[in-house]
Amino acid sequence: MKLKLCVLILLAGFGSQAAGQRSEFATGRACYMEGGFKEAATHFQLALKANPDDAESYYWMGASYRVLADIAAPFDGKYRSKARVYLTKAVELAPGRSDYRSDLFDFLLDSASRDALRQAAVILRTVPEPDPDYIYMLQRFQRERKAHASAEALLGTMLLAVPRAAYRLAELPAAALSSRPDPVDKEMK
Repeated sequence: MKLKLCVLILLAGFGSQAAGQRSEFATGRACYMEGGFKEAATHFQLALKANPDDAESYYWMGASYRVLADIAAPFDGKYRSKARVYLTKAVELAPGRSDYRSDLFDFLLDSASRDALRQAAVILRTVPEPDPDYIYMLQRFQRERKAHASAEALLGTMLLAVPRAAYRLAELPAAALSSRPDPVDKEMK
């Protein structure tokens, strides 16, 4: 009798954990559909705590961060990197989901970085030629690679380096900048 009671308690615990994960996921989807993308990401995170191998929660969390990155552009770095991590994890956990793969592939090509292009190339190599998405993915990849290799794109990258460097300097703590001797003070001594 005690054994049956223990088994029932364990099953009830597992059932409530699964119900909590489904509830958080459903709440996250509802928030996403209503445009509450930060709140949606929070609920998907809670769903992942209950089930850390849930590809669908990873996918929707990545989708939430992708939209947040689009909204926050051009200051989208934090959201864009989180979107990439979660979308990549969703594809790793569910490699057979072509919709996850396609969304990650498109996201990477839209990211316009060399590292993202390399990851997109790896994804493209895993897609078999008979796959219905293969031709589209190959053509899009070639178009993006060509666009990034153009002189105009290289010039744009170089011009963006100056504001990025200025931003990094502005982020340095004041103490690091004041620790250097001031050349004007040195001349007056």
